[in-house]
Amino acid sequence: MNKRSFSIAAILVVVVAVATGWWWNSAAHRRAVVVASLPAIPDLTSASAALREHVTAADQRAHSLFHARDGLAELSRLYQANGFPDEAIQCYRGLEKLEPAEPRWLHRHATILAGYGEIDPAIELWRRVVALAPDYIPARLRLGDCELKSNHLDAATAAYRAVLEQKPAEPYAQLGLARVDLETGRDADAQKKLESVVAQTNYRLGYDLIVSLYERTGQRDRAEAIRGQSKAFGSYRDPADPWVDQLLDDCFDPYRLLIAAGIARDGDPARALSLLERAVTLAPADVGVHFQLGGLYLSQGQLDRAHEEFQRCTELAPEFSDGWVQLSSLEAQRGNKTAADRALAEGLQHCPNSPGLHLMWAQNLHAAGRDEAAVAEFMTSIRLRPNEPDAYVQLGRVLIALNRVDEGVEQIRKALDQDPGDPVALSVMAYHAITSNNAADANHWMNLVSRQPRIPRDQFENLRAAYRQHFGHAWK
Repeated sequence: MNKRSFSIAAILVVVVAVATGWWWNSAAHRRAVVVASLPAIPDLTSASAALREHVTAADQRAHSLFHARDGLAELSRLYQANGFPDEAIQCYRGLEKLEPAEPRWLHRHATILAGYGEIDPAIELWRRVVALAPDYIPARLRLGDCELKSNHLDAATAAYRAVLEQKPAEPYAQLGLARVDLETGRDADAQKKLESVVAQTNYRLGYDLIVSLYERTGQRDRAEAIRGQSKAFGSYRDPADPWVDQLLDDCFDPYRLLIAAGIARDGDPARALSLLERAVTLAPADVGVHFQLGGLYLSQGQLDRAHEEFQRCTELAPEFSDGWVQLSSLEAQRGNKTAADRALAEGLQHCPNSPGLHLMWAQNLHAAGRDEAAVAEFMTSIRLRPNEPDAYVQLGRVLIALNRVDEGVEQIRKALDQDPGDPVALSVMAYHAITSNNAADANHWMNLVSRQPRIPRDQFENLRAAYRQHFGHAWK
């Protein structure tokens, strides 16, 4: 080797040594930060074996030189996803030191703080998230909500408007601005925004606020017209938040997966199905998970798979009456009357005090023309569950058909005591008043029917036609 080659080789050795030393020192520093940030492993004796295994493995990686950061990141997800928020916060604080420009750690940390009601610290974190990731809309929405809770109305308005600049039709941002308007007494502006939100989301958002606003501003007819829509159109859902929703991939708690699947079911049924199938794998003996999975399969038309899940419910917990109800109903839907009757009979044998099974048996008796026996079963169902309208309504209709009109009407009134907006009960009362030629009562019930959105339009038109026929003029 000549002198020049030797010099180059020597330089390379020095460079490699320096780089190795720098990397080693950097890795050692990262490991030191991670180890200082590690929480003690919490009591996992009641947790699933899978969670215990994953936490132990991640904790070991967090103590290693080469994988400390990855181990800490995995622990942060495992702890937050499985109900250990304090441990997750400790992990996030370490990750924020290691990677101060990574917004996900700040965002997830803030989510936990906000859940604890620690709004001001959450605001500070979300302000940093927005600075680092200005295009991540869920962070801006959460920031706006927290600013509003802290009565920082200008800051909340700015956060919501920033969202609308990126996504002009975003209903959660419009809802936030409507809430700001309500706080500042701008009812007309709030009403305009809320009407846009409820129209856009089919009353999934803004229902309570717009009803309260209509009532407060004297628009009682408009409030009554939509009051039943909470049942008709569903309930509130938080906005999608991928950085938080991803944590479910690290969840090993079947109950949490079950709740998350219920939330995802309407908007993302594929996600709900994945969560429930995972929950079944984690808890194969949990009847509640099988029942929810069967219901989801049924809603998707996967009848064979739904049947398997409901059948499994009856095997795991014969005393679980809803499993028998669904199994019998599904057999009837598939045209297997003998199997449906057998499942119903077995269900009643195991669950003699099930109002749902007695109601189903009453329906079968009525369908078979055995109305007197059906009446007794409807009354048994009512005795076992007196706070639900369905059995009252069905009993009332059977009694009216048996020409026991006064008794039937009394049952319909009892149904309305339990649910004043029950669409079938309202329709029956309206029709009874019309056919009894009682104009005052007919007008009363028709008014209620007209304001109940759960009543199908064609049914309402049939009542209008009956009214015209009996009274000689149209109902107004």
